[in-house]
Amino acid sequence: MNEWSKITRWLHAAIAFSIIAQLIFSLVLVPPDEMEGASNIAKFAMEGHELVGLIAVALLFIHWLWLLKTSSDIKLKNLFPYRSNELQQVKTELAYLLENKKLPTAEDHGGLSGLVHGLGIIIASGAAFTGFGLYLVMDFSSKGYENPLFENIAEVHELFGNLMWFYLIAHVLAAAWHEYEGEQVVSKMFKL
Repeated sequence: MNEWSKITRWLHAAIAFSIIAQLIFSLVLVPPDEMEGASNIAKFAMEGHELVGLIAVALLFIHWLWLLKTSSDIKLKNLFPYRSNELQQVKTELAYLLENKKLPTAEDHGGLSGLVHGLGIIIASGAAFTGFGLYLVMDFSSKGYENPLFENIAEVHELFGNLMWFYLIAHVLAAAWHEYEGEQVVSKMFKL
């Protein structure tokens, strides 16, 4: 597998850790409208969720800028395969997986592996940017969390949060599977 650049590896690590922290905080936090009688741990979790969420928004914004840079080792066509030859690679690799019960190698960062990472970026961005929307409405709207917009954004944010749980578990399992098959993708990605 081609080595990832140092920038890509650092961004991946920082985004992964911020997402994991967010998901852990989400297990114990209470929504802003229930803070009055909440425990100190739940209040701390909400504050941590907000702070780490702002960091995640910044990291994902930087990641999107890095994706758009022509010298980046991450190519949009690999993450979002919409042309026929890139889609064909995804189909071929999916057929290989189903037929052989074995993951295809991720040599060019495209195909099925690229598509999976592209989905992760979309889910993480959706969670982060809807969370940022909640932060803006809560802190800068005269009605705060009583604003009807807050509830609408909160529902979408929760949907992305649930998708992120599913994605994270599946992503870790796929990485473990690659490791089991001797590809050492985890050590290559986190070699900072």
